[in-house]
Formats: sequence, structure tokens, C-alpha cells
Amino acid sequence: MIAELGIFFLILTLVFSSFGFLQPILSNISKNVLLFSQEKLSVLIFTFTLLSFFCLAYSFLVSDFSLNVVVNNSNTQLPIIYKITGVWGNHEGSILLWLLVMTFFGFLFSIQNIKNKDIKTKTLYVQNTLIFLIGLFIVLTSNPFERSFPPEIEGSDLNPLLQDPGLIIHPPLLYLGYVGFSIVYSISLAVLLFKIKKDDFVNVLRPWVFASWTFLTLGIGLGSWWAYYELGWGGFWFWDPVENASLLPWLTASALLHTILISSKRKLLLKWTLLLSIITFTLSLLGTFLVRSGVLISVHAFANDPSRGLFILLLLILVTGAGLFFYIKSGSFFPKKNNINLISKEGAISLNNIFMLTLSFTILLGTVYPLFSGVIFNTKISVGAPFFNSILAPIIFPLVIGMIFGPFLKWGNDDFFNLINRLKILLFIFFIVALFVWYLNFGGPILSIIFFIFSSWIITSSLFEFTKFISLKPKLTFKKVPLKNLSQLTAHIGIGLLIIGATGTSILKKEKIQFQDPNQIISISKFDVKFMGVNNVEGPNYISEMGEFKIYKKGEYLKSLYPERRFYNSSDQITTEAAIYSTIFGDLYIAIGDKNSLNDNQSWTTRIWYNPFTLWIWIGVFLLSLGGAISLIKTLRIKN
Repeated sequence: MIAELGIFFLILTLVFSSFGFLQPILSNISKNVLLFSQEKLSVLIFTFTLLSFFCLAYSFLVSDFSLNVVVNNSNTQLPIIYKITGVWGNHEGSILLWLLVMTFFGFLFSIQNIKNKDIKTKTLYVQNTLIFLIGLFIVLTSNPFERSFPPEIEGSDLNPLLQDPGLIIHPPLLYLGYVGFSIVYSISLAVLLFKIKKDDFVNVLRPWVFASWTFLTLGIGLGSWWAYYELGWGGFWFWDPVENASLLPWLTASALLHTILISSKRKLLLKWTLLLSIITFTLSLLGTFLVRSGVLISVHAFANDPSRGLFILLLLILVTGAGLFFYIKSGSFFPKKNNINLISKEGAISLNNIFMLTLSFTILLGTVYPLFSGVIFNTKISVGAPFFNSILAPIIFPLVIGMIFGPFLKWGNDDFFNLINRLKILLFIFFIVALFVWYLNFGGPILSIIFFIFSSWIITSSLFEFTKFISLKPKLTFKKVPLKNLSQLTAHIGIGLLIIGATGTSILKKEKIQFQDPNQIISISKFDVKFMGVNNVEGPNYISEMGEFKIYKKGEYLKSLYPERRFYNSSDQITTEAAIYSTIFGDLYIAIGDKNSLNDNQSWTTRIWYNPFTLWIWIGVFLLSLGGAISLIKTLRIKN
């Protein structure tokens, strides 16, 4: 009965969301058509979707094995927390979560206090239409309440890689970012489609851009952290096609973040802001297509039904086509004057946009071209980390230069020599910092020294900007830092720390792989790693081969680490659980492999890495997200 209620609520969502596109059509045909409040409809749509999601969650909790999705992704041995994770740890449930998040954003927008009621109503037309299309996709191709009779006695299992605390919150956070851009798209398309007064939309758009970008940043960071400790290969970013699919909208959204500042401050680049909004949501949909169509083989992809892929592809074409069509059609609706001086804050942001979009397009090309090559030319091409790293390095330098000097430029117009004169103290500090970084890393890879210098310059320039809020006369006093400055300082410092962490982990990492005997010591960096052996441990739904390693530094015992190889009972799958000793200077990362079958001395394959400065990646992501959250708070104070 619960499953029937779930599909019933889902159909109600489909019916009521259909008024999003039917009402404007019918009202144009006849003025006597009964008009429904889009705000009230959005509340109903969210309520019905939430109830449907609760029905699916309940079915997982009680192990209702008459539902196909429960049989394929859960069993009675699964811990309760992972039964909840199982709700979205599959295609059908994750798409229902996608719909829930989309209706949630529609609901939040419907209760937002917006002066321009026209833009609010028209935006909800578009948002509810998108909800209808996603709801139609679920009902026709991805029904999570599909039953089989007679019901199975026991289920299979949730993918062991998903049985991890990080995966409990990673997908919801990622979806809050991905799907959050649906409301950004809806606002932009409403402006273009209904020719709403052009200056009003920017302040309405801003909080949703910052909120979605912040959630997406947290989601990507958490996913990177999960891959680092769960997959057992000692890295945080693999340039996997699905990882790229989440990075692409983040890059264009980062460009949008900066562009919207020009639009709100100077009333310039309004049309460009709308285009970036459309592109960002389009790339979010593209990521969904890549994950769910079966065209990619990835640890992150778990759907391979071509009919589903075709539906999402048609949806992608429809959404992209509608956005670009009305964008092109609106040519005369926006002013042509976009006079921007290169030496100005607007100029720096515009260059930032160019490099961000160049990077996005190149990553997109490297991600999808192998797919086209396989279909059109019947040839398999592998595009991996070397390609992406080679294009990232040259583009990151101008981006960093923009982050360093952009905040010190004036709006409208500035002078290069006046800028140099204003920053002569900072430039001298840069010289001292560069010498210090070079001294600390002398003899190391030149690329790592360059990246460390640039990242230290970002942090130094941000701290230098903070000094303008400190007064030494007549005594030391601290002025209140405006939220716009605080968010920028926090986010830019976060970028600097992230570059330090990524550089250390990628370029300076040390690795040792060997057969290691019990009581044998392997030295790496300044650590001595003593292997104590392997014990069999029984978990709730798996059997583990758990290694024990004692960590010493200069003869002093620090800690014991316990990496595992887990054998899951129901699915006969094996996962590697790494063990990590983390400090501010680097991570000692240990994973165990197979037992040595060539001798009887109980030696095992052990993989030991030392990853310098990895912790700063996660601190950098946190500061980036904090900067976005501060900007969101600031925009919410602006009356729309």
C-alpha cells in the first residue's frame, strides 16, 4: 500500500506541475480560463514529491522486497544508515531525489519576498514545466515503485563503494548544487521569454547563484574526499568523465558569480549573465545524461538503459534549445553598450570569464570527444589526466594573476602605473615571499615551486587587502570588514590553500609498493611503517582482512593504522579501505592488497604513500564554500 501511495503522490506532482506550461497557453487562448496561483501550486508540488520520497524511504527501511529497486539495492543485513543511503544509491531513487530538490527550490522561490510579482510568477511557470518533464521521465522510464510478484525473500546489496558515511551526504549536497541551477535557469528563461524589465532580474538571480554554487562546491569537495580515502589509490582527482561532468557547471557558475557582480554594480553584461545561467544548467543536465545514459564506464555511473539516456538527451536538447533560441531572439531587448576598459575591475572579471570558459570548453571537449569518436569513427580514444593537466597548467596562471590584482583595481577605469604605485609594498612582499618559498623547496620540481609561489601570492594579496581595515593611529583598531570583502578574502584564500594541497599531493607525493613481511619496517619521508600482520574481522554484512601498521617518527611511536580489504556477503564484491594518518604537512596513506602466494612467510602487498599538504585541499574547499555562504547572506539582505 505504501508503494501505491508513493506512485500516487508522484502522479499528483506530474498533474499539478503541468499547469506550469498549460496555464500560460490556455490563458492566451481564452481570458475566461481559471488561473491557479503558481505559488500555491509550487507548495503542493513540493509536498506531494516529499511524500512520495518518504514512501520510498519507508520501503527501504522495512525491506519491502516486492519493490525492484529495494531488491536490487538493499538487504536485511544492511545497516539502517545505509538503507537510507540506498534510497538514492541507485538510478530510480536518485532521480526522485533530483525531482525532490527541484521542487524544493521551486517551493523556496515561491515563498521568497520579491517585489516584482511578474518575474516570480513567470519564473514558476518555467520551473514547474521543468518539474513536469523530470516527473514524466520518472513515471515513464524510472519508476521507483515498480513491483515484482511474488516478492523476493532477500535482496542483493547496495554497491559496497556507496556503503560509506561520505556517500550519505555527498549526493544530496551535489544535487542541491546541480539542481539548484534549475531555478537560475528558470529566472533567466522567464526574463528572455516574457521580456521582463531587464534590471530587476539581477538581484533576484544573485542569491540562487550563490546558494547553488556553494552547495556544488561542497558536493564536489566531499566527493573528492570520498574518492581519496575510499578507492584506495591515494589520489583526490582522477579526471574521471563523471568527475569532469560535475566540474564543468562549477567552472561556468564561478564565471557567473563574478559576472553578476558587474551586472548588479554597473548594469553591464546583463545578457551575458543570462547566457551563463543557461549554460550552467545545461552542463548540469549534460552531467546527468553522462551518468545515467550508460555511455560512460565510471565508478560514479550506475545506469545503462539506452531509453533513459535518450529521454535525458531529448530533455537536454529541449532545455538548451529553448534557452539559446530566446537568448538569440532577445537581441534588441538589451542595450548594446558594454564598454569595458581592460585595466579595471570589470576588465579583470571579463578576462576571468574568458579563461574560465576556455577551460570549461577544453575539459568538455576532452570528456565527450572520445564518445563521438567511438560512435562516428568507430575508434577508441582515451583522454586522461596528462591531457587535462597539460591544459590546466597554462590557464591557471592568468586566473591566479587576476585573483591577485583584480581586487585592487577600480571600477570603470584604472591606470596601470597608478596600480603599480598603489601596490609597491605588496610587490616587494611578493618578492620576499617568492624567495622564501624557493628557499624552502630548493631542488624540488620547478612546477611545484611555481605553483607554491603563485598560491602564496594569492594568500598574501588577500591578507594585504585585509590590512586596509586595520588602523594604527592613534592606536591599533580594527574596522568592520564588509561582507563582500570578507567573502572574497575567504574564497581567494581557499583557492590558494587548495592549490597548495593539490600541488603537494599531485607533484610531490612519494609512493612505495612492495611485499611486506610481518615486523618489517618500510621508511617513507620521515616515517617508519612497521607491518604487524593481518587479522580477519567480521562486519555487519562483510568479512574484512584488516592489516595493522605501527607508525613511528624518529623512533617515537605515533599511531597504529588499520587498512582493510572487505568481502561483502551478498554481492561478492571486494573493496579497499585505506587508513590515513593526517597532519598539516602531509598524509601517510596505507592500503593493503593480496597476500603473497609465492611463499609462506605471511607477506602481503602493501601500498604506502606520503601525500604532502593534502589536508589543505579540504580546508581550501571549506573556505571556498564559506566565502559563497557569506556572499549568500549578503545578497539575502538586498531587497528584491
